[in-house]
Amino acid sequence: MPTQERIQVPYELVPTTMTGAFVSPPPPADFDPNTATPRSLIQNGFPWRRPDESSDPVLRAVWQHAFSRQWRAEDRLIPELVPQPGKTHKLKSAEQAADGSYTDPQWAGSVVPGTWTGAIGYWVVPTVAVPGVPQGEEGGWNSSSWVGLDGAFGSDDVLQAGVEQRVDANGDASYVAWFEWYAPAQSGSPEYIYQVNISNFTVAPGQGVYCSVQYVNGKTAGQIYFANDTTGEHFSITLAPPPGATFDGNTAEWIMEAPDGGEPISSLPAFTPVTFTEAICCGATLGNPQDGDIFNIVGFGVTLTSVTVGSDTVTITYIGP
Repeated sequence: MPTQERIQVPYELVPTTMTGAFVSPPPPADFDPNTATPRSLIQNGFPWRRPDESSDPVLRAVWQHAFSRQWRAEDRLIPELVPQPGKTHKLKSAEQAADGSYTDPQWAGSVVPGTWTGAIGYWVVPTVAVPGVPQGEEGGWNSSSWVGLDGAFGSDDVLQAGVEQRVDANGDASYVAWFEWYAPAQSGSPEYIYQVNISNFTVAPGQGVYCSVQYVNGKTAGQIYFANDTTGEHFSITLAPPPGATFDGNTAEWIMEAPDGGEPISSLPAFTPVTFTEAICCGATLGNPQDGDIFNIVGFGVTLTSVTVGSDTVTITYIGP
């Protein structure tokens, strides 16, 4: 099983109720990411390099959005982790269209090939409603909006976090935050190779959320930082690599999804447009959705989404019945 000994990170880790998943204590009350030394940033669990005036303007805007407010220690959560065995967000198949975009039953958004160690995005949780397509076999209609690394073009693992938006058979909507580090199940696999809900992290339609996923400290671990920009709640979780995960960072994604392979298992609800902003991926260079491949969801014989991209932004719109 994954243990703390498998994680080599230069900041304090505290075990959670889930083997292989760790949180870090909140920084001191007077800690300010805007003035802290690079060493202090890392020691307090912020493995991001603070941009300066010579840095890319998009990178500076991302930092400003994330740290122009105070993230209070009392709002830093110890996440309550609720595993969802069998529920996954790995891309199973996709077909390339004549225009170079891709269609499949699951993903809509932008997928940027490269060699990435981190991906970041901000978006407003959409409102979901009953669409004009049948329910999935799991009952009702289901979707997830998320940011991730790996998972496409031959990758067999993916680190991701986002918000699930469901509509049940009665038309009632529900929303929950989650994370996953998918890798093919084998002996010793942690529970988080499937979706893990964070039951005490409040998310609701119309609220702005900020998420970063990254491979840290020479790819010895994965880290997810998730914040609700509306409520101020936030948390950071560090994960031991699942057995079999290669985490090459060959793609970065900003996605609206029909989970578990899409039709027929899950069916996409109607949703208000999802716009990821300040969306960048990091490695030796910077990338953003404008550099990526566009994916759209096809289900029940019709195209259900439309995607537009720009510099550091991608918008997914529901166009189905």
